Amino acid sequence: MTRLLTIGLLGLTTGCALFSHSPEVTLRFHEQVETALPDSRVRIVEIPRTHQTISVDPFPQLTERDVYNAKLQETPGGRAVLIHFDLHGANMLSELTTRLRGRYVVVFVNEKPVAAVLIEQRILNGEFLLEGDLTDDEQRTLVDGLNKYAKRWRDYGDTRQAP
Repeated sequence: MTRLLTIGLLGLTTGCALFSHSPEVTLRFHEQVETALPDSRVRIVEIPRTHQTISVDPFPQLTERDVYNAKLQETPGGRAVLIHFDLHGANMLSELTTRLRGRYVVVFVNEKPVAAVLIEQRILNGEFLLEGDLTDDEQRTLVDGLNKYAKRWRDYGDTRQAP
């Protein structure tokens, strides 16, 4: 009996180590909240380039786990990162952009705020163009890291093919 219990515990600890994939990059979408909320529900953030101070929910609504794939996209202002969300992420993005119209979503990469995006319309297609305070190298690292991480966590119901 003791030997069986020891093998069972060994299996549990080994199994946990197999599933603890930490991402190379982190991506977090935090929604703007009212400053009248309790301190435990508010995180004050200063956006580097614009020096805006925005109060956000300390718990992200979307993360790198919700990404299906990412790629660099040419824009009139230079390159940006086009993020395609999986089914869950696309639904969350749609709900978030419906609820937050006229308020901000702050995007963090590796715990650094890189963009404050004013939500003007609902996003239905599950795609988000991140034009943030990132260098070309940081953009490439973000895209590579998101794509590596996304391949580990595919949605079983998602039938789209990654490019």
